[in-house]
Amino acid sequence: MAEEKMKKKANITPAPTGTTLARRNDPLDLARSIDNIFDEFRRSFDDLMRPFFPWTTEIEQTMQLPARYAPVDLVDNGDFYTVTAELPGFNKDQVEVHVNKDGVSIRAEAKEEKEEKRKNYLHRERAYSTMQRFIAFPEEVVPAKVEGAMKDGVLELKVPKKEPKPEEKPHKVELK
Repeated sequence: MAEEKMKKKANITPAPTGTTLARRNDPLDLARSIDNIFDEFRRSFDDLMRPFFPWTTEIEQTMQLPARYAPVDLVDNGDFYTVTAELPGFNKDQVEVHVNKDGVSIRAEAKEEKEEKRKNYLHRERAYSTMQRFIAFPEEVVPAKVEGAMKDGVLELKVPKKEPKPEEKPHKVELK
């Protein structure tokens, strides 16, 4: 009897017309899928035709080049760190290294210009390449004592750690 009274008191409202428990696909999802198919077709067609029509499209001109990061190794050798960075194509004059107590910043930048003049034409090419990296040290270091060398596109830094200060013993305070 008590169960029948509980069932009568419960308000059950029917779902509005046209709704189901199953998720409906959004019409915009279908439109986006079709757009993606056409975009993929356009990209593959552009790649196919690029040898015959070498100019770039407006979309390619607005795209940014991906960032390049120098591969870096940080090795803890006890009282110093060894930082090794691979910078292929750069010489030591094109590399800047800045060290502070928290980390090392490595930046390499190269600019190249070529010009060829002949009787009926002038041909110029410019190239620009840059790499940048910041490595944080787990412990404080002594920036003034850092040693570095670069050979065959590989930068190697020897970064000494800061001498740890001896911990002060707690001082007992006599209360009056």
